[in-house]
Amino acid sequence: MPEIVARPYRHGELSMVPVAEPDPFGFWMAEVESNAKGMTSYEIDGALVAVTYYMPMWDGVAEGVALVNRALAAGAGKELAKAVRQRIDELMTNDRLHRVQATSEPADRASRVFLRAIGYRYESTMRRAAPDQSDLDLYVILESRA
Repeated sequence: MPEIVARPYRHGELSMVPVAEPDPFGFWMAEVESNAKGMTSYEIDGALVAVTYYMPMWDGVAEGVALVNRALAAGAGKELAKAVRQRIDELMTNDRLHRVQATSEPADRASRVFLRAIGYRYESTMRRAAPDQSDLDLYVILESRA
């Protein structure tokens, strides 16, 4: 099993993780690096395989994001999901978040499987919520109430 190493994010690493649209809005990377919270990078054998962060929405609620190099992470999905969940739990406690949500395109099976492996639960489909007016599935992790 590959070992996942989570470490603090280093400026510029967003551009090192291949995604479908590297900078979909023309300002996205700069916006994220300026405003995101909890930025974390994940490596396997010294290679950057993922970057996660969250964007605060309002008190206690955040949008979680994971950018994953699917080719480099192949075969390590469960281990990566476990490392990401540990980081989410830490951030929820430290930053007093009671809800972290994430979206996925309904047709993106790999994203849905990864979100569920992290511990997100499907909540709803948001109609025409994406910039291109396509639908997005909404997933959520809620703070457990003791």
